[in-house]
Amino acid sequence: MLIKTFIHQLKLGIGQFNGLALFPFAFLWTSEIEAMSLSARNILYRFAIFISIMTNTQCSSTHPKMSNMDPTVKEIGNLGKQRIVQMARTLILENSGEKIPESYDARVFANDSSVIVLFDLPIHFAAKNTAFYYGATVDVVSKTFSYSPIINTEAQINAFKHFPFHEPSKVDMKTIEFVLGGTTSYRKHRESLNARNEGVTIIETDTFYKVQVLSQSQSSQYNLDKRTGISSEHRHRHIKTEPLSERGYVEIIK
Repeated sequence: MLIKTFIHQLKLGIGQFNGLALFPFAFLWTSEIEAMSLSARNILYRFAIFISIMTNTQCSSTHPKMSNMDPTVKEIGNLGKQRIVQMARTLILENSGEKIPESYDARVFANDSSVIVLFDLPIHFAAKNTAFYYGATVDVVSKTFSYSPIINTEAQINAFKHFPFHEPSKVDMKTIEFVLGGTTSYRKHRESLNARNEGVTIIETDTFYKVQVLSQSQSSQYNLDKRTGISSEHRHRHIKTEPLSERGYVEIIK
């Protein structure tokens, strides 16, 4: 019951953003997904959010330029990216009681009725028995919020409560480097993923890491043995996403 409530909460939270559809994939809402383990489903939830953030690289602009723009949207848009991001950070802190780390990437999008700020990291590592937020979205006009949790616990957790935002420790970074390739630093992996508009989520289990790599057109999953570093159970799925530019959004980049 708790799991189904959690799914319902995520759907409602996403649906508040004026049809932004942060979960664009129909295949996520099937009985097959609901039958998965909690941690496995969280990989899919997290990446559905992430891909909606990452598929908007073609819709950039200095300021939104919509003829029917709400005066409030225009006023906020004219503040510029830095002040809008700070406004969003304050709103999220007031709403959740949790502070977004400065290391999170922030992007700002606007249409004629909303200004949306997306916070995220290209690499998410969920150690065993942890529950964190790995991203957040806020519309600074309507003051609606959506949070991106990964719950990797054996015991059930109340998904209606707020979680801290995850920031990888040095130990986490070493684990990420092992999973993604030990000769490359965490920083280089992050830069490379951002450049390719891809994201990775790593879920720790007792004996292996569940890994999902998401690009604009493909979702790939595999398991990596914690002892040997050998990968197995490779799975790939082609996906289709809709850029925010096709929904009337432009990016505020300055």
